[in-house]
Order: sequence, then structure tokens, then C-alpha cells
Amino acid sequence: MVDGKLSKKFDVDFVPTISDSEDDIPDLEISDADEERDTVTVKKSKKKTKTKKSNKVKKQTDDIDEDVHEDINPDFQFNLNEEDTYITGTENGWNFGDDEDKEDTTNKYVDLDGIIKRKGGLVNIVGLENEEEEKEKEKEKEKEKEKEDDDELAMDGFGMGTMLQKHEEEEEEEDNDDDEKESENEKEELILDGKINKDDVEEKDSKEAEAAFYAPHTESEDAKKSVHKSFNSLSLSRPILKGLNALGYTTPSPIQSASIPIALLGKDIIAGAVTGSGKTAAFMIPIIERLLYKPTTMPATRVIVLTPTRELALQISDVGKKIAKFVNGVSFGLAVGGLNLRQQEQQLKSRPDIVIATPGRFIDHIRNSPSFSVDSVEILVLDEADRMLEEGFQDELSEIMSLLPSKRQTMLFSATMNSRIKQLISLSLKQPVRIMIDPPKQAANKLTQEFVRIRKRENLKPALLFNLLKKLDNAGQSRIVVFVSRKEMAHRLRIILGLLGMKAAELHGSLSQEQRLQSVTNFKNLVVPVLICTDLASRGLDIPKIEVVINFDMPKTYEIYLHRVGRTARAGREGRSVSFVGESAQDRAIVRSAISSLSSSTGRGKALGRNVNWNDVENINKIIDAKTEVIDDVLEEEKQEKEILRAEMEIKKGENMLKHKQEIQSRPKRTWFQSEKEKKNSKMLQVLSETKKPTNARKRKQQEAREDVERSYKKTQKDRKEDQDRYIKRQKKNDGKKKKKNSRR
Repeated sequence: MVDGKLSKKFDVDFVPTISDSEDDIPDLEISDADEERDTVTVKKSKKKTKTKKSNKVKKQTDDIDEDVHEDINPDFQFNLNEEDTYITGTENGWNFGDDEDKEDTTNKYVDLDGIIKRKGGLVNIVGLENEEEEKEKEKEKEKEKEKEDDDELAMDGFGMGTMLQKHEEEEEEEDNDDDEKESENEKEELILDGKINKDDVEEKDSKEAEAAFYAPHTESEDAKKSVHKSFNSLSLSRPILKGLNALGYTTPSPIQSASIPIALLGKDIIAGAVTGSGKTAAFMIPIIERLLYKPTTMPATRVIVLTPTRELALQISDVGKKIAKFVNGVSFGLAVGGLNLRQQEQQLKSRPDIVIATPGRFIDHIRNSPSFSVDSVEILVLDEADRMLEEGFQDELSEIMSLLPSKRQTMLFSATMNSRIKQLISLSLKQPVRIMIDPPKQAANKLTQEFVRIRKRENLKPALLFNLLKKLDNAGQSRIVVFVSRKEMAHRLRIILGLLGMKAAELHGSLSQEQRLQSVTNFKNLVVPVLICTDLASRGLDIPKIEVVINFDMPKTYEIYLHRVGRTARAGREGRSVSFVGESAQDRAIVRSAISSLSSSTGRGKALGRNVNWNDVENINKIIDAKTEVIDDVLEEEKQEKEILRAEMEIKKGENMLKHKQEIQSRPKRTWFQSEKEKKNSKMLQVLSETKKPTNARKRKQQEAREDVERSYKKTQKDRKEDQDRYIKRQKKNDGKKKKKNSRR
């Protein structure tokens, strides 16, 4: 009967799955009575275990209370995990900061806000009266409004069900044909004038190369034209539809409508869409759908999702678990840096179906974690793929590709997917379908982009930031993200704002994973209204209702700018970005690109110049200058406290080594695919290769063409002779040039 039911349900469209065996098909038609019975039995079992434990504990405490010594503390609680805490502090990299109990976390990090308070900060905002009562009232109102938005973490995965109208897209396509030609001519003029760096201009592949590498153009066009008004028309299973309905999503976004049917067919995909359009769910929904039909005999990891940052990995895991809420048997695993290594090892031992990882930690687990294997991997996803294909991840990515099976489905997703074929070849893609939903390199529809021209007032930027924050949000009820280029500046700005009475959190690579997650959580819950961060948070990270993004330092490229401003105006909501623009050609080029992208399309937000009262900014700057010594004192006191904490940790580590020396030494040493020296050498080689690039575009293309041509056969005697003759001619030519120079002298 089960097979009969399922055949009736799926006779419309054939959906290839991970297992083609009919015996492995699960019974998806679960009745409501079965669900209620299962939940009741689980609740009863939990209740019984709780009562047994409570009775046992009560009996023990009653026996102890009869004869308590006066020196014994009755409130003392024994730490059951104390042994694990000591074992984790090893010299082989086991201690990642999260192995200790939560009770000890208060002493792990310096209380910077406490130091700022001791120096007279975080009391009242400079230039404003104390409005604590009004703030509390506004906070209560905000909490009431946000009760409906409690499940909004990782809304980027769904795109809020927004959908572009078909007729608007057709009109935009017609208008953009002529504008693209004009923009190309403008780029050429700017390159000739030296206003734009040639390396920043995207070099397109030839049409012949694209036709040979990608799937036929008709496939991608058909995918983009397919519009689904509900998830029901995508031939998805009942448990997944139930999970989507529980989250309130009924209408798929354009990227989801286009990519889900192609992904279900098992084809490779290269997809691009604007931020907040629902890319995460676009690959998670078909993955979970295919896992419904996995073989149940042996557990195995079948899906790997790679991300550039830890925060993005946690967010994708959250999205996947919400979609698979009503799906039985689909398990998730995390392999990211900064979190408990041993807990991750235990999790990966069970071989979860989907592993979401950052490249470095993923390689670490493959090499060093027993029982974790990638031999059964059938789907590989690269989120923020253009970032993953950059130089910084090349070594890790090539190592991962050599370890994964070659027969697999590969999916690439990004907001600015403009990688060249040369970069994509290393991923072993097989005729990928290219799905680019929105015009590339454009900001969201409802984003207002504002620009402040700094001119020669670089020293006034911290004062300008405070002035702007005060005007945008007096009561601290809006979420504002501030992007800076250096983590030292992020830390200093937090101290400056704190001394001026404004709460702020920081997010950058120098913080531990625990501190980073705490900053994001406080910002999300509006405990701290301002988050100062580096480009660590520019990609993929989705925090609901970010109202404003401020570019304190302009990014290096327009692509990074798009990722930064993409943190607001997500999923059909309105947003604002404010950028402090300097006098450099790089800053001006980014502003020009932002304005030209708006002029080349209809209904794509606004670009405005923001007026600033520089007298007010200078007055604030005088206050900051007067607090220079206090800022230095805060930094010095923080440094001293860090040294004390470090010394305490070293003492504790020494005690652990003495206590558990035998056990620690018996553990196998961890191995790495690259030593620190090799990493430095590879970085140096990358820098040298970048500096050696010829400035002339024609010469650079010729050099790249030579690099692309790989000899598929061994050199014959004739080849060697030709190479030798060519070398002799070159040497004679150089000698002739040298003689001419000497004769002129």
C-alpha cells in the first residue's frame, strides 16, 4: 500500500534521488494520530526519568543534611564535567576555548565595558539628556512588535517569500540591452583616464569557451522563466512542505523557482542572485528532498556545504534544521573553527547526512577525526562561492577537491558570482547550468544609498560617526552595522563610543568564537544597537531588521561594497546605507559604480549625497581629543588584564599537564596539510605573482593564455630543439640591445 500511495503522489514528475531502490522509500504519509501518539510517549518517558532523578537526589540530600559539618558549604555543587575540562588543555591544539564550563566564562575574557565605566563612560550620551524611562517604554513596544519575528534568524534562506513581478523583469531586460553597451564604453574611458584599475574590471570569457563549459543556454533560460506561485507546484514531499508552512513560507522566490527543479535533477548549478533573495533555501530544500530517499542501512555523510565564515555556517545549519523539522532521520553536523573540537568529533563519528563546514576545520577533521569519512559524499555546495574561489582559499579548496569523490553534484551560490572559467575548472563541474536571476553587481530594490564626502577631514571620522549615530537613532532602538577596514579601528571605535555614552559591540577575527557569537546575539536582541565589524560580517550573515549600514572605511572593491550594503534592505524591506567617501580614486570608482548601476535600471533604490553640520562634528571631535589619554588608559588597563588572564591560563595548563600527563602524551598528534611555514610561503608566492602581472591588458591576456595551455604529451627531441633555438634567438636579441645601449653611451 505504501508503494501505491507514493506512486500516485509522484507520477507527475520523475525526481531522481540519492537511492534508486524502491525498498528504501520511506512512508511519508504519517497520520496525525501517529504523531500525537509519538509525542505523548516521549513526554511520558521524559517525565518518568525526571521524577526518578529528583527522588534519588532528594534522598541523597536528606541523608547528608542529617549530619553536616560546619566547614562544609551546603550550597556547593560538584562539577561533573571537571575531568573533561582538564583533559582538553593540551599542547596539540585541543583547547579551543569552549571546553570549560559556563560558570568559568566570566574570568576568561576582559570586561571592557567595566573598564570604560570605571573611566566615566557608558553613562549618558554626550549632548543628550538622560532618557532611560523613554528608552524602556520604546523597548517594550519594540519587543511586542518583534514577537512575530522570533523565528527570523536566517531569513536570508527564504527571501521572505518575495517575488519579482514577471512584467517588471521583462521591461528591465529590454532597457538594459542599450545601457550595457553604454556602461562598457564608460568603463573603457575610465580605464584610459587611469581612474579605474584594470584588474578590477571583469574580463569575460569567450563565447566559445562558455558554450563548451556550461550547459546549453536554453536550459538556464527555461529555468529562469519557470515561475512557481507556491511550493506545492515544485513536487516537494509532505514533511518539507509542512516545515515551510510552519515557517510561514508559501511562495518561492525567483532563485528558488529556478534552481530547485534543476537541483532535484542532480545537475551542477552556478547560481547568482541579490542578497536576501533566498539562496540558502534554494539549495537546502532540494538537498533535504533527496535525502528523504537515502539508504537506511548504513549512516554516511552524503552532503558537504562549505562556507567562508563560521557565522554563515551556523546560520545555514539553522535554516536546514528548520526546513527539516518534520523530516525523520536527516541529521546535521558542524565542522567550524572556534567551537569545541571534541564535541564536533563525537558529532561527526555518527556520520551525519549533511556537514556544514569551513575549509580549514573540514580538512582537519578528515585528517584527524576517526570514523569520519567523505567517501559517500554525493552533493557539494559552495556558499559565497566567489569568496571561496579567491586566493586565500585556493590551497584548502584544492586539497578538499582531491579528497572528495569526483562523481558528485556540485552547486555554487553567491550574490556576486562572476568567477572566470579558469577558476571554476578546479571544481570538476560537469556542464553546470548557470542561473543568474537579477542583473549582476546591483544593490537591493529598496536600498537608499547615501554618501558623505570627507575631503581632507579624515581625523573627524570618529566624531562624524557618533554624530550620525545620534541623529539616526537617539533611543538605541535601531540596529546599525558599521564596517571598518581594520580590527584595531573597530576596537578603538568601541572604546570611543563607550566613553561618549553609547553602547557598541565589535565583530572581527581577533575575537574568539564565543565572543563573536555573543556580539551577534546581543546585537540581534538589541542589547547593543551598534555592531562595529570588519568584512567578516559582510557576506551571508543575516540578522533580521538591520535598518542602517555605515561604511566608516570604504571597501577595496565594488563587489565587497555590495555585500556590505546587502546586510540591510533584505527580503523586500527598506534600508539605508551611509558611506564616508575619501578622495582616493578607488573610493570614487565605487561611488561611480553604485550610481551607474542605479541609472541603468528602473526602480532600484536611490543614491543621495548626505549633508553634514561640520561645526557639530568639530565640537564632538574636541571632546574626543580631550579623552585621548583616557582612551590610552583603557587600552593599557585592558592589556594588563589580558596578560593576567593569560598567565592564569598558563598555570592551569601546567597543572593539567602534570595531572593528566600520561593520557595527554598517549593521544595521537594532529597532522595538517600545510605547516605554518608552507602557508607563509604560499602567501608570499601569491603576492609575488600578483605584483609580476604586466600592466598592459593585451600582454596579460597573452600570459594567461600561455598559462592555460597545458602540454598533454612529453617533449620530443624536435620540441626540445625548437625550445633551444627560441632561447638562443632571445639571448642574441637581448645581447644586441645591450650593445646598442653601450654604443650610445
